[in-house]
Amino acid sequence: MDDIPFFVKIDHLGIAVPSLEAAVPTWTTLFGKGPEHFEEVPDQRVRTAFFGVGESHFELLEPTSPDSPIAAFLDKRRGGIHHVCVQVTDLDAALAEYKRRGVRLIDQEPRLGAHGCRIAFVHPAATGGVLLELSQPLDEPHP
Repeated sequence: MDDIPFFVKIDHLGIAVPSLEAAVPTWTTLFGKGPEHFEEVPDQRVRTAFFGVGESHFELLEPTSPDSPIAAFLDKRRGGIHHVCVQVTDLDAALAEYKRRGVRLIDQEPRLGAHGCRIAFVHPAATGGVLLELSQPLDEPHP
């Protein structure tokens, strides 16, 4: 099987937390530095805090609404790894290739994510239980 040529790197690990206010001090202690960036993503109904680790990030996700996907995740679990995000060079081409290969997708079309990136999710049923996010950044690098 051919490689997917669109992958750049693991962009971040998404970690669901009930409260950024409670979680940020813990992660600040663990990393020895505070978050590089906070952002509210209304389309996803979350607030985020990004901690840089080398070329990747840890993204803490707090729900801002009871109908947020993160709220649903936290209803089943107390927190933890929610998703793995891979940066891609061409999200449209990656989605087209996955559709061609019969990969089950949550998002048939890209949507807006943190930092204004275009994102889409692969269904966990297609990955053995891991929620995989594909992200195409804006032209300028994000924190």
